[in-house]
Amino acid sequence: MTYTTTVSTPSAPATQPTQTTAAPTLEMRLQAALEHARRLTEMRGTADIEVAIAWETVEELQVARARKREKTLTTFAQYCIDYPEAPECRLYED
Repeated sequence: MTYTTTVSTPSAPATQPTQTTAAPTLEMRLQAALEHARRLTEMRGTADIEVAIAWETVEELQVARARKREKTLTTFAQYCIDYPEAPECRLYED
């Protein structure tokens, strides 16, 4: 799914509109896929193969979002990676 935004400025002469492509975030793609799957379900019902594919896409995007959240390090964790000898980062075992 590709998103493009067309922007035209009022002070510009009558020329072709300027096109900019903004990369959609994972959250934006998930919301768009969810809306698409809901609309397809309303239009075609649950027995249609395209509806099943749309919902599978939603599930895959949700898994990707969950994995991305898992990979995100806290500031403290990053600090401990950068400075493992810092007293705050020492691990003590019982």
